[in-house]
Amino acid sequence: MPSNNATESDDISVDSDVAFAYMDFTGVDFGDSPKAVSTHQQVTSDELDEILATQRAVDAARSIQRIYEELPGGQDSNTKTEEHDIRLFAIQERRVQNLSKWYELGIRPSLSSDSLNRQAHIQDTDLFQSKHDDLSTLLLRSLEAQDQLNTNLPPHPLGKHESQLKIAPSTIPNAGNGLFTKVKLTKGETICYYTGYRHDYQSQKRLKDRTYVLKLQNGYPTHNRRNDGFVDALPCPEVLARYINDPRLEERCNVKFEHVQQTDIWYCPVVALRDVEVGEELFVSYGPRYWEESRMIGG
Repeated sequence: MPSNNATESDDISVDSDVAFAYMDFTGVDFGDSPKAVSTHQQVTSDELDEILATQRAVDAARSIQRIYEELPGGQDSNTKTEEHDIRLFAIQERRVQNLSKWYELGIRPSLSSDSLNRQAHIQDTDLFQSKHDDLSTLLLRSLEAQDQLNTNLPPHPLGKHESQLKIAPSTIPNAGNGLFTKVKLTKGETICYYTGYRHDYQSQKRLKDRTYVLKLQNGYPTHNRRNDGFVDALPCPEVLARYINDPRLEERCNVKFEHVQQTDIWYCPVVALRDVEVGEELFVSYGPRYWEESRMIGG
């Protein structure tokens, strides 16, 4: 299992313009609807606009909450296409980026700027025709676009020793499988890469199982969650790094995740902390946050 740092408190901020998206409105009395208010008393046009805007925000918050509760988890390993379509991937990637920025910052993409933008939003013409941004629809469309992108990912990078690693029962009791080396590894060598389905801050929130989610510290600066990405190796059994276990003792760790601070890098190198002998199991620290969260959910 990998490190799950996706919910680190120092990496998460809530924007005031979409803060209601993170709130639970269950059981809250929002008062009379705009129609009911208008029958009780006379209101000005500005007051009515304000009431309607508030109601739209409340409706959007409820819809967003339902989306996170009901949408499939985006972790189906059977959805990947057999061959990577480079041209289609460029279109899908632009669509994901634009929809995410639109939802997070309220910045509508410019369809006249270039042909890639126009192709990216062929499925979203209805969103551009609306006067008001519907946050729940934007979020749903953004998550769907992310899922489509993950069916067409490029092949994951292979480390120098990828073919010289093997999966076998871990030496840690009840830990399932582990990853072992069939050759001697030298300190500082990149052994393999941790990667998987790609997610931004919003799309990783709805994942049902976050055991294999690794937060990539690839933002500028690293505390800006809009720039950081996440990879989920759960749907990708071919990613060998997902089998590296945490021994819970730092002195037993012989590899580490070495984050690359570059926004277009969607993998994390696994690097040897010391010389590793033939037959040794690879161990990495998941970090204290992983185990704190495991205890919170009964893991």
